[in-house]
Amino acid sequence: MKASGNQSATPSFADVEAGKIILRTPFANLLLCKRIPGAGWDASRKAWTYPATAQHAALVRATIPRLSASDRFAALMAAKPAPASASLPVGLKTRPWRHQIAAYEFAMERFTGGSPGVMLAMGMGTGKTLVACMILLGLRAMRTLIVAPLRVVPVWIAQLERHLSTPMVVAALDEEAGSVADKRRLAEEKLRLAETTGVPFVAVINYDSIWREPFGAWAEQQAWDLVVADESHKLKRPGGKASLYFKRLRNRARYRLALTGTPMPHSPLDVYAQFRFLDASVFGPSFNAFKQKYAVMGGFQNKQVTSYKNLDELETLMRRATFRVSKDVLELPPETHVTYRTTLSPECQAIYRAVEEDFIAEVEGGTITVANAMVALLRLQQIAGGWVKTDDERYRRVDWAKQRLLEDTLEDIGAEEPVVVFCRFHADLDAVHEACGSLGYTSLELSGRRAELARWQAGEAQVLAVQISSGGVGVDLSRARYAIYYSLSFSLGEYDQALSRVHRPGQTRPVEHIHLVAKGTVDEKIMRALEKRAEVIQAILAEIKG
Repeated sequence: MKASGNQSATPSFADVEAGKIILRTPFANLLLCKRIPGAGWDASRKAWTYPATAQHAALVRATIPRLSASDRFAALMAAKPAPASASLPVGLKTRPWRHQIAAYEFAMERFTGGSPGVMLAMGMGTGKTLVACMILLGLRAMRTLIVAPLRVVPVWIAQLERHLSTPMVVAALDEEAGSVADKRRLAEEKLRLAETTGVPFVAVINYDSIWREPFGAWAEQQAWDLVVADESHKLKRPGGKASLYFKRLRNRARYRLALTGTPMPHSPLDVYAQFRFLDASVFGPSFNAFKQKYAVMGGFQNKQVTSYKNLDELETLMRRATFRVSKDVLELPPETHVTYRTTLSPECQAIYRAVEEDFIAEVEGGTITVANAMVALLRLQQIAGGWVKTDDERYRRVDWAKQRLLEDTLEDIGAEEPVVVFCRFHADLDAVHEACGSLGYTSLELSGRRAELARWQAGEAQVLAVQISSGGVGVDLSRARYAIYYSLSFSLGEYDQALSRVHRPGQTRPVEHIHLVAKGTVDEKIMRALEKRAEVIQAILAEIKG
């Protein structure tokens, strides 16, 4: 049920009574209210209640729009939180923010209460890594396994050193560690050293290595005090190799922690495999049963998810073990979005229309599936960028419109300003370098084929061309205040991650997100879907069918 215009305009009011925060707010803010830790509903007052702490007051203020408050609430907001030494673990060098303290307390309360797993669904830049470090100390974990995307492994090593003063042995199992067999040997050596010296052991490895032999078998033989799945939405496919491995690994971990800013990057079904690792009792042991309960099936042979149901129940079950914080709690400079459009050449438009008409005919014929829809839309997106794939599997340039639009945009920004350009395809990354070359600008790349982030952060080039699937997770791009989106993936989660790589703590200047769009193409459909916070493939198919 949608909230009316009058509801959304109605201000909210917060007060403090009998040791509780009392929040009266329109129904439109229902999900926001649920996501604040410690939420309770007082039916007699028709109000939400929260513990009367300064931390909760700050979260209410940061989360609820159009909030007015009593003098008692204002006084609670102004109260200083308890000193870190009173409730936080020994060995922490960094003073946490209030919402990080609340996240730590939420996790420790559940772990000590018998829950095996907790999810920190904390927005990009809100400091979930620090909270994980605090939990590691609070649990007094002697054996910790942290699994993260490959490019984030060095970030974890730096964060452990930055935040913790407790002596520990850390095994950095990244690209420099060598093969998977080399990673196992290094982990074994480091573990023996930790046991000999009597200090905690922490191994940090990437998702693509964790399940491979011989490391996977070794890790399953260990008794882990804590296993951390960083960017846990990487486990969203229940049948994926990493996801199935974590299903087995949970039995070797006393405590399990999931960290993600996007627990549902594609759909509500994405949470199942993550909670299968954390605590299978939340959603049960069967994905098929979970799917039947929360998804509405239809489409070709009744095998496509057409919508979702029982989402209030799903949210309630998640809240048992999930702490949520959006990046609204952060005091960041403003960000704006602009869209620049260009028109493809007549030759390119003819190619585009021929492919599009074949695709629409398939949709109308009722035989299209998500898999072949994605292939067709990929082709259309590539053509919008000025490239077409020929029968010999090579790419031929058929248009320069978007590259010229990029050149004009970079020239307007100027030669001194650092810029990040997000792309989906290698051909588009090449176009970014060509555009920079034509302007006399220097450029580097972060992608599956090149890893030059550190050089760009050190100021060796003005422009960084970023493959959106590689540069969206765990990467700090705050050197730039301009982010250009040359081509996007079909993932809402990847898009959100990319936005927050520039607009994050450390950014001191207003941020501008610039979207380059070829008029009359799939570019516009993707933008409409993202603006609606919709699943891109399904939204485009619905638009065509409509």
